[in-house]
Amino acid sequence: MMKRTFVAAIILGLVSVAYAEDKLVYPTIPNAGGVVPLPHASEQPRKGAKVVFDITTDVKPSELNKGLERVARLINLYGSAGLKASDVKIALVVHGEATKSILTDETYRSKFAIDKNPNLILIGELKKAGVEMFVCGQALANKGFKESEVADGVKVASAALTVVINRQADGYSYVPAH
Repeated sequence: MMKRTFVAAIILGLVSVAYAEDKLVYPTIPNAGGVVPLPHASEQPRKGAKVVFDITTDVKPSELNKGLERVARLINLYGSAGLKASDVKIALVVHGEATKSILTDETYRSKFAIDKNPNLILIGELKKAGVEMFVCGQALANKGFKESEVADGVKVASAALTVVINRQADGYSYVPAH
């Protein structure tokens, strides 16, 4: 009996995940950070928020960085609530194992034998949405990458710590994406 219950739970879980994925919308950032609109939820996105994302998430070189996707999800939450990307100020800083996510296609090809960095399209969409993007200069140096290998639109900060501290001093809420 326990075995059947477990199998049923797995099947039901897969059905609910598939059902949720069918309801995902991408109102601002296409193909990343999909959300389920919940217009009657008690807490809704509101204008004027300021957020700094601290992204250290590691993924396989062929995969989209989940920390970057989380930023897209926040922007899409705003869009699903009828707000614009400009209604929230977002900064992100990439460091640690996530550092590779912001490299150019050429560098990605030479370091990981993969033709294209899968994150660059999303980085471009985040840039269009007004997200301020940084990479930790200390992480670049420690990982053996050069400033010239950083994708367009991503600024090199002296350290991730300085971005987080400075943005928090400016009233940004801290969101870790580890």
